[in-house]
Parts: sequence; C-alpha cells; structure tokens
Amino acid sequence: MKLHHNLYAVLLTLPLFVLTACDRNTASAPMSPAQDRDSSQSYQVDDSSLNRDVTNALQLEASLNRRSINVDADEGHITLSGTVASLQEKNRATEIAKKVSGVIQVHNNLEIVMTTSSY
Repeated sequence: MKLHHNLYAVLLTLPLFVLTACDRNTASAPMSPAQDRDSSQSYQVDDSSLNRDVTNALQLEASLNRRSINVDADEGHITLSGTVASLQEKNRATEIAKKVSGVIQVHNNLEIVMTTSSY
C-alpha cells in the first residue's frame, strides 16, 4: 500500500517538473530597444535599404516623381524634406512612406512652394 502511495505521489508531481522544464526552454531573451519599440516588426531594415525603398516608392507615384523630395532614414524613422506644390502632395508623400515595410514613423518636413504651373 505504501508503494502505491509513493507511486501515486510521483505520478502527480512528474507533470509539474515537465511543465517547469518546458517553461524554462521557451522563455524568450530580453528584447532590444528596437524590438521593444515595435514588436510587430519581424526584422529591422537597415537605414540604407529603407532610404532606397522609400525613395523608390515616392518616385513611382506619378504626382511626386518630378518633385524634389529628400529621404533620410534613421532606425525606421523617415524624415522627408524638400518641396512639393500642394498640401495634397505633401500628405500623399507621407502616406506612401508609411506603407513601406520597415517604416516606424514618418516626419514630414516638406515645404509647399506654389509655382505658376501648380495653379
């Protein structure tokens, strides 16, 4: 009877040891500040690639491809500078940049410069 009692105790505690061991093996490492900032992003794109991708996306937009728009990437933060002809173009540049994979935030410093051809 004592043997059955000990066997019963072992069988009850065995799952606890297994669960504890599994929990230790699946614990994730602490996240870096970049991962913590945007954990939905599965990878971090380097600044030069991000700069190129945003620039290409802006050039594909017919209304913006002849504009003077400079792109600066810094750890997923995009800064747009230069000139556009209207508020619509400025807003469209922000929309396009936000859609590029790896972009965390867009700072739009574009200036609106009205020309005679933009009326």
